[in-house]
Amino acid sequence: MDILDCQDCRTTMLVGLLQLRLSFRTTSCMASTGIYCAALCTLRCCTLVHIHPKLHRANDFPRHINRTHHPQRRQEPSMESHHTSKRRAMAAAEDRLSGLPDDLLHSILRGLPLKHAARTSALSRWWARQWLRALASSPAIDFTDRDFARGQPPARAAATVSRYLKLHAEYGAPLSVFRVALGSGDAAGAFGRDVVGWVAAAVARGARDVEVEVDLQTQWQGAGSDLGGSAFLELPGDLFLAKNALERLALGGFGLRAVPPGAAGLAGLRSLSLSDADVTDQAVRAMVSNCGALESLSLRRCRHLTSVRIAGEKLRVLELVGCLAVRKQQVAAPALESFAFHGDVVCSSDPDEDDAAAVHFGDTPALRDAYLSHLDSGDYDDDRHDFAYPNFLECIAHANILTLCSVGLLHIDVSRGFAIGFDAPNLQELQLLMPSLRDDDVERVSACFEFIVFPILDRLFIRLLGEPADASGAAASPAAAGDDKPDIVPNVDILLDHLTLVKVVNIRGTRCELRLLRFLMNRAPALEQLVLVTVEEEGALGGEEMEAIQTRVLAMRTASPEARVTVCRPGEDGSRNPAHRKLYHEQ
Repeated sequence: MDILDCQDCRTTMLVGLLQLRLSFRTTSCMASTGIYCAALCTLRCCTLVHIHPKLHRANDFPRHINRTHHPQRRQEPSMESHHTSKRRAMAAAEDRLSGLPDDLLHSILRGLPLKHAARTSALSRWWARQWLRALASSPAIDFTDRDFARGQPPARAAATVSRYLKLHAEYGAPLSVFRVALGSGDAAGAFGRDVVGWVAAAVARGARDVEVEVDLQTQWQGAGSDLGGSAFLELPGDLFLAKNALERLALGGFGLRAVPPGAAGLAGLRSLSLSDADVTDQAVRAMVSNCGALESLSLRRCRHLTSVRIAGEKLRVLELVGCLAVRKQQVAAPALESFAFHGDVVCSSDPDEDDAAAVHFGDTPALRDAYLSHLDSGDYDDDRHDFAYPNFLECIAHANILTLCSVGLLHIDVSRGFAIGFDAPNLQELQLLMPSLRDDDVERVSACFEFIVFPILDRLFIRLLGEPADASGAAASPAAAGDDKPDIVPNVDILLDHLTLVKVVNIRGTRCELRLLRFLMNRAPALEQLVLVTVEEEGALGGEEMEAIQTRVLAMRTASPEARVTVCRPGEDGSRNPAHRKLYHEQ
C-alpha cells in the first residue's frame, strides 16, 4: 500500500514538513534549507495530489509548477542564480502549504506540540490567524505539554489558558476534552478563581474528559502535615449538581468538601483521579458508590484519607499512591484487574484494634497485576507491620504479575517465624525493587521464595535503585574469582523450575550481587536467559569491568547449562521489560 494512501501518514508528513519550515525560518542553518527543499521536492507532485484530489486537473496547479518534466533541458544552475532558486523554492513551498484546505491545515496544526503550533505565527500574519483558528475549532483543548508550563510563570500560563478557553467558546466549536497542567506557584491566591472557572466552563459545555492539575507541592512543603483549606482550590458545591456528559474527571490540588458525594453530575463517571486533594474518607466512599459505571479510580497524595472503603461492581483499576495516613483498606470490587499501592504498610495504629482486619479484599478473580511498594513511606515498626503484611500479600496472591519492594521483603523475612506461608498459583512475573543489596537483602530474597511458593513463575526482574554499600560495593574483577565464600543462602529446597528469564538492572558486579545471581542460577533448571544491565551515568562501568562480570557469572555452577548470559549497557538492552515500568516512589 502506498504510504500516501493513508490520511494519517499524509498528515504526519506535512507536520514534519511544517516543522522543517519553522526551523528554516528561525535559523540560518544551510542544512535546514537543504532538508526542507528536498522534502518539498519529494512531496511536490505526489503528496498534494493525494491530499487534494482537485489538483489532479492540470489547470488547478499553481502557475509556478511546471506541468511537464524535461530532463534534457535541465542545466546546472549558475552561482548567480543559486540564491534566487532557493527563494523561488521557498515561495513555492509557502504557496503549496497555504493553498491546502483549512480543515487539513487545522488538522496539521493540532497535531503539532502547542509551542510549535504557536511558532507558526512567525511565518506571516495569515499563519498567525490559522493556528488560533485551529485551536478554537478543535474539540480538544490540551495544555498538558510540559514545555507549556515550564516556559513561563504559572500566572502567565493561566492567563493563556483563560484567553484560549474564551476564544474557543466564542468560536462556537463543541468541547469534548479539556486538559491543563500547571506548575507550582501562588495558585490559590493569584489565579485560583480562574482555575475553578475552567472546570465549571468545561463541564457546562459538555466536555466528556476534564483534567485540571495544579501543582501545589511548594505550598504543602511549607504547611507541614496539618494542611489547612487554604492550600487547595475549593470547588463550589453546585458544580456537579446537574447531569452532564462527564466520563473522565482528573483533579489535582482541589478541595472537594463542598461537593455533595451523591451529585448527579458525577454519576456517569468511568474514570476518577484525585491527586493532592482535600477529600475525606466518607466523601470517597459515597462518591464511588454513586458512580455505578466507574472503572478506574486513582487517589494520589490525598493526605486526609485514613480509611479507604471502596465498593464498585465495575471497578477494574485502583491506585492508592502516597496517601500516607491510610491505615485501613476495604475493597469490594469483583471486576478488579489492576491494583497499585505505594505507602505505609496498612495496619491499625491503635494496638487495641484488630490489625488483621486492616486490609480486606473481597473476591477479585480477575486480578491481573498488583504493585506493592513502601519505599520512602515511613519508618519500619516491627510491633505493627510484621503481623499485617502477610495479610496484605494474601489479598493479592492470586495475581499474574506482582511488584514488591525491599521493605516488603523485610516483613516477609520476619513473618516466617509466626505466619504460615502461602502459594501464588498464578504468578508468572515478579519484580523486586531493591534500594541496596547487602548480605541480609540477599537472605530476604531467599526468604521470599521460601515463604511464598511460585509454582509457575516465568520471569524475575530485579531493579537495584541505590548506591553499593560498604564492602559489598567492590566491583567484580578476575583476580577476585577465588575469594567466593560458600553460598550465603544454602537452602536447597527452593526450586524455581519454571523460571526462564532473570533480568537485573543497574548492576555493578558487587559481591552481594554475584551471590544473588549464584543463588538464582542454582535453582532455575529451565533458565534460558540471564540479562545484566549495568548502571548508567555516574558510576557507569567500563568494558573491562563488564567483561569481568560476565566471566564471573559464566564460571558459576548453574542448574541450566543452556542459559545465555548477557551483560550490556541500558542503551544496548533489547530484552523484555517488566509490566510495571512506573516507579511510584520516584514521582
